[in-house]
Amino acid sequence: MASNKAVMALVVVALILGAGYWFSAREDGERAGQANASLDQGFVQGTPTPSEAVPRMVSASIPAEPPDVFRRYQCPPETGNCERNPNVAATPKEAQWLLAHGYPTVKQIQDLRMRSTADYREEYQRTGSKVVQSLYAMSLALDGEARTAIGLLWQGAAQGNVYAFHLLSDLYRRTEELANLITSAAYLRAAYLAGDSRAADRYAYQFGMLSPPENLLADKEAFRLFTTYGRGRNYPRP
Repeated sequence: MASNKAVMALVVVALILGAGYWFSAREDGERAGQANASLDQGFVQGTPTPSEAVPRMVSASIPAEPPDVFRRYQCPPETGNCERNPNVAATPKEAQWLLAHGYPTVKQIQDLRMRSTADYREEYQRTGSKVVQSLYAMSLALDGEARTAIGLLWQGAAQGNVYAFHLLSDLYRRTEELANLITSAAYLRAAYLAGDSRAADRYAYQFGMLSPPENLLADKEAFRLFTTYGRGRNYPRP
């Protein structure tokens, strides 16, 4: 349990600083060579067969938000390079998109452990906020409840929480009991299919060591995950 908490702490730091912080070519090279070609089926039993339909575009209705939303989603000066950080916005419109699709701000992630998991659960049940849903799932994972977090994130992905795919990728990459490089890559590809263009940059940086056959496996699994959990809905990031 202690090792899992330590692993998840690294995930939170990674989400604050972007993929570059925790990318290690040496570690990933070793992991890629040992990647299990069989996709982790333990979590998908009983799920419906994904549709083969072409992903459909969804016109997401993003509500008008106060002007400080953009300020809260900008790159904090102390963070440094935010180039690959999916939680940072370059425009007010992009900030509203992040808010609507479950992306916490960098500050919210930094302050994650200042609140209890019970607090996040209560707020999520009361508000239905996708951002709080993401924070709740992250807090669950830090408490060693990775499988419960996965169920919550699957639910979120079906409701338009695109950030859920990023978190699922991190869980399958950094949680010892779940570790599966191909599944982790597939979830990040699913984030791209769901409309997050920045997921492509993270994928190239984190999974550039994958071989062509492994990339093919990840692509196939990504489409299945996208259509099963994301319902094949695409919300283009501004």
